[in-house]
Amino acid sequence: MFPLDRSPIHELVRADGAHKKIRVQDGQLFVCHGCCCGRTEKGFPPLPLDEFKRQWKARGIRRRFHLTISGCLGPCPMANVVMIEFQGKSIWLHSVTSEQDVTDIYNYVEDMLKTKSYLEPPAALAGRHFQRYSIDTADDRHCEVAA
Repeated sequence: MFPLDRSPIHELVRADGAHKKIRVQDGQLFVCHGCCCGRTEKGFPPLPLDEFKRQWKARGIRRRFHLTISGCLGPCPMANVVMIEFQGKSIWLHSVTSEQDVTDIYNYVEDMLKTKSYLEPPAALAGRHFQRYSIDTADDRHCEVAA
């Protein structure tokens, strides 16, 4: 289990003038569960949602790293997509179908939390890493525009 470091608390003023405190975190994991990902009834592979939730709680990282089960993240042809946002960098992964995949993802996240910096995806995830935006962590070159 990862130690619960204290994340900084920032006080902000909402548009309605209310003062609110928020915890500043190192990152967030978005797990797509929209129109395709995990929809076995549509012919897509299963998505281990319960395992994402279980490990997130068991590892004790919730004060530093948030988990969001989201609607469609967009790259539907890749199926079972997750996006890791870590200190302003987006890391996109596809084909997440097993409990081992979830373990590999959280091990990667914990390694970044321990070093307090972005790390390239480990070998277990490297083949699932893809570029989603014109400049991304998977490839720092610009994407080619399809004709």
